Amino acid sequence: MDLPSNPPVSPAVRITVLLRLVSEGFQDAFAARPAWLEAPAVDLAELREIVGVERVKQLRSATGLREGATYTAGGPAGTVTLAAAAHEGVLGLLGLAALPPDVVVEETPDGARYHVPEDWFVTAPAGRNGSADRAR
Repeated sequence: MDLPSNPPVSPAVRITVLLRLVSEGFQDAFAARPAWLEAPAVDLAELREIVGVERVKQLRSATGLREGATYTAGGPAGTVTLAAAAHEGVLGLLGLAALPPDVVVEETPDGARYHVPEDWFVTAPAGRNGSADRAR
């Protein structure tokens, strides 16, 4: 995914939105909070540089955040990984690109709520991928 060299939105915001998106996708799929979250090493390094080591330690403690190949949430029930469509679509959610036509925006008293398509998520119930709860 190509991002401008001087983006109008902090990379920390993009990373946080992707983590939130995969976490909520897991909760929708399995009706439970994920036991852990994974993000690519390059994004974790960037997040650590922007928000600091202590804040990343807090995130690791609170969410089980760790390094992985991509944005994934997991637990005993299985895993949810963000598909390529989610990585492109999040740019629309952040106002950096056009909002994908299959994203539904619901106006609420608390502000806009976004309903994203299910094809943004790859869900693997436990037992189907051999090691859904890749505990470390």
